Amino acid sequence: MLGSSIIRAQQIAEYLGAKYNPRSGWENDVCIWVKPDLEAESAYVKTAGSKTYLDMIDYSRYVHWLRDHPDERGIVSSQFAYDILKEEMPGRIVLIPQQHCNFENFVRRRKKIANVGVIGSPRSFKYPLAEIGKRLEQIGLRLITNFNFQTRQDVTDFYKKIDIQIIWYTRRMFLKTPLKIINAASFGIPSVAAPHDGYKEVDDYYLKARTIDQLISEVKRLKNPQNYKAATKNLLGMAAKYHIKKIAKLYKQLV
Repeated sequence: MLGSSIIRAQQIAEYLGAKYNPRSGWENDVCIWVKPDLEAESAYVKTAGSKTYLDMIDYSRYVHWLRDHPDERGIVSSQFAYDILKEEMPGRIVLIPQQHCNFENFVRRRKKIANVGVIGSPRSFKYPLAEIGKRLEQIGLRLITNFNFQTRQDVTDFYKKIDIQIIWYTRRMFLKTPLKIINAASFGIPSVAAPHDGYKEVDDYYLKARTIDQLISEVKRLKNPQNYKAATKNLLGMAAKYHIKKIAKLYKQLV
């Protein structure tokens, strides 16, 4: 199962006690379709109407589909995408951010800064990771990656092991979301990342690096306890807004 399906469908349905992929009995309900098939005979296309929402996540094909179907409504998960699409499709776009993975509110307590983490898919980090690993070793840090997670527990276990997160996604993509930054922040872990428009709502909550040299430099600075403390002092408060108990309330407002 794709990560987006777990986060936006399975986790939310379980938390709200909603139906998850029901075979019947949903025709008159408010329905949220997460990355559905858009073929003419697909269940979503055949039943789309006033009580359905298309959750686009990061798939631009759905934006084009909504443009061609002015009676349909969509859900986006980043402020940047919402600000663009609400002007283009007034009254049809809803912003529901992704909830972070840390339902239990576990907080990093280690004093030693030793592990730098990359999570997602190998393609999402747009620089050779072998070289990143070598450069981190040169400053006394170890690179930990997770490209194989299957469950929320896999993701939380990863964050419990790391002290700094690095993100290097440099492609322009207006549906890009800041979930990785929020996930790390929920554990009190700072992120160093290439700036991205999709991170608009967390702009003050990550360290920006415009080059790989700068990324390594910012990571090195975080080895200093005072710098680390300064970079993390407001993270938990920000991430609290994205706990599933807060995000679930936004789904209940859909009509």
